[in-house]
This record gives sequence, structure tokens and C-alpha cells, in this order.
Amino acid sequence: MLITVMLSTYNGEKYLREQIESILAQILPEDASLKIIVRDDGSSDATLTILQDFYNRYEGIITYYTGENMKPARSFWNLLKKCPQSDFYAFSDQDDYWYPDKLKRAVESLQSEQNQNLPLLYSSNVMVADADLKPIAVMNTNKMYTDLAHVLIYNLSNGCTQVFNNPARDEFLKYDIDKNLVIMHDRLADLITAMFGKIIYDEKPSMLYRQHGNNVCGEQSLGKLKSFFKRVKRFMGQSDSIRSDRSRMFLKLYSERLNENQKKLLWAVGYYKSDKAAFKSLMSNKAFSKGKKDDFFFHLAIRFRKI
Repeated sequence: MLITVMLSTYNGEKYLREQIESILAQILPEDASLKIIVRDDGSSDATLTILQDFYNRYEGIITYYTGENMKPARSFWNLLKKCPQSDFYAFSDQDDYWYPDKLKRAVESLQSEQNQNLPLLYSSNVMVADADLKPIAVMNTNKMYTDLAHVLIYNLSNGCTQVFNNPARDEFLKYDIDKNLVIMHDRLADLITAMFGKIIYDEKPSMLYRQHGNNVCGEQSLGKLKSFFKRVKRFMGQSDSIRSDRSRMFLKLYSERLNENQKKLLWAVGYYKSDKAAFKSLMSNKAFSKGKKDDFFFHLAIRFRKI
């Protein structure tokens, strides 16, 4: 069994060694082997020196290549195309720290599913940590939903926790990121799996999600009032059409493969701005509900045309 970890780097010299070491220290399932493939997205610091050092010490396990700066979404999709054929694949950021059993738990969860021919994607909770990896709080404390309706609206899983099987990779690569909308790799993986396979969510954290000023801290580490105003600020600043744009695109790309309920969900999200019936459906459909607080922001976003 081969497990391939795909890591995209960009000026990651400060924390990269710790992350790679945590991947190399993984307790793997029986008869499993590990490969790490890294794409550097145009770093100008010591990242390449660090990668060369690991390559020298772990030749056959770690390989890397460089390319022009494409930003994370395209960089990870490039890795997805170039990585070796494997049984399972994992995305990795450059600045976190994986618990030793992260990959083993993920693979065992995926293997426990009855239909191994389906695109299967595992994701987990994370432990938010400070720059020195001191734990702060578990990120997600509420129920997580893995159905298409919720995946269309909410950012459900972190790419750094995602592990998936070969049918999922094959399905992902049918999406041409150069011709269609550029969507972050983890959101795209969630969306495609929700349409054609199954997402498995593990409530137990599998890694330390490092906060160091260049990423967004989980709301659970904030007070309730600060969390509320943070969400308001994020809502007011978000794109006016990212979810509706991609829903219309998916409806066009995959219409022949979707069932009627899936089409209805994509239609409601995609056309609520121009079609009163779609607007009404989006406002009233309980499939999108996540609870009073989330539903308040969801309906507010619809009325302000922010979906």
C-alpha cells in the first residue's frame, strides 16, 4: 500500500522542518509505505535548501520540484496531477504539525467503507495551536455536515487534514482547473466528493493547526462576542458570488451525472439572484440548515446577495 503526501511550499523556511519531520514520523498501517512529493511555488527564502537537505537524507521517500508562483489552489492541483499512482493521498500545508497516527487513522477510516470504488475523502478536526505549537483549542465543536447542501455553502474541512482514495483522485482530475473556475483545492475536493462519493469526518483532532499571523485562527479560541463580530466582518468582506458562480458551473459541467435533488440544490444556490423561485427555495430549504446562529448568517448572506 502506498500513501503519498502532497505538500506545497512557499517561503516556508520557519516551520517547514517541523512539519516534514512530523510526516516522516507517521505510524503507518501494516504493509504501507510513504512518499512525500513537494512542489515549491516560487520561494525566495531558504525553503529550497531545506527541501534539498531532506531529499539528500530521505531519497526515495521525499522528492520535490519547483515551478512558477501559481498560488495554493493551482499548486496543489499540479501536485495532484504529478504525484505517483497511490492507494491513498493526503494534502499537507507547510507550517502545521501532524499527530503520529494521523495517516493511520485516516486510511483505516477510508478502508472501513464498504464501497471502495466510490470517491472517498476523509477529513478531521484540528487542534488550534500558537506559533510554538502550544495547544489553544479544538477548532470545531459543533456538528459537522458532509452532505452536498452544506458543502455548497460552508467551508467544512481543512485541506491539511484531507486524505482520499484513488477513485477520488481520478474524479478530481476530471475537473480542469485551467479552463474552469479556480477553486481552493480543499473546497474543490469537498464539493466533488459530496456530489459523487462520500466524505468521512473525524471529530478527533489529527494535527496541530499552527497560528502565526499569516493564517486565520479558529473561532473557538475566541470569546463569543469577538467570534460574532469576526463572522460579521468576514461576511461583509466575502465575495458576492463565489458560491453561486461555482454552483452554476457545476450544474453545467455535471448535469448529466447528478440526481434531481442535487440539481435542485445547485440551481437554488446558483440562480437565487435572478430567479425568484430559486431565491424562495434557498431561503426555505431545510437541507441547508445548521442551527439558529449559522442560519441567521446564511439568510443574511442571501438577502445581501453574498452567496
